[in-house]
Amino acid sequence: MTLRALALASLLPVWPVAAAVPIEGLILPIRQSEVCAPVASRILELKVGEGEGVKAGQTLALLDGRLEELEMKRAKLLLERREFEAKSTQRLYDSRILPEAKALESRIELELARLHYETAVQQVHLRTILAPLDGVVVARSREVGESVSTAQPLFRIQDLRRVLVQCAVAPEALGVLKPGQKLKVQLLPLRSTGSFEGEVVLVAACADSEGKVQVKVVVENPERRLRPGLRAQVELP
Repeated sequence: MTLRALALASLLPVWPVAAAVPIEGLILPIRQSEVCAPVASRILELKVGEGEGVKAGQTLALLDGRLEELEMKRAKLLLERREFEAKSTQRLYDSRILPEAKALESRIELELARLHYETAVQQVHLRTILAPLDGVVVARSREVGESVSTAQPLFRIQDLRRVLVQCAVAPEALGVLKPGQKLKVQLLPLRSTGSFEGEVVLVAACADSEGKVQVKVVVENPERRLRPGLRAQVELP
């Protein structure tokens, strides 16, 4: 390159290289459920502990339901008796031995017995506490033998297969953010845990009291390396 070319090159403006802007956010579970007892009772058996994975519909605990089980057996026997009586009454009505009113009364008693039995069955089922979603038991607040009420959470379950990173950005950053956009996410403090790819799922329609806009980024978390409560860094374009 000639001296003249070098001199001209030195006069050209130097444009800064665009860099990603790091924004700090909080990791949250994508779904969480507080599981309470459906009825006031006493814990008979606990099936899971903290840190265990559960599936939706899996039994978490059993409550004392001996009285309800006895009532269910009694209701079943009464139902069987009413079914036998209803059949006998129907035969007599078909033979024109009994009036229609007696046959109708027998059918009503049978239906009432059936409803009583179904109610008793449901009361027994209420003594089995089931997981409402797939996830991990992150808290268990009671032990076997303790009494529980319907207002006391027994378990807290979080779905950690994916997590949310919630952060607040300045309004001037909204021009480069939109739902569906892919962003780089890293744990804080920055360690050798590698980076994760997140997807913007929400850009709030209004600002908060500090004049910032809430943004939520979903990150796949199959190995549970991202834990709720930790801080993360999201790199904006």
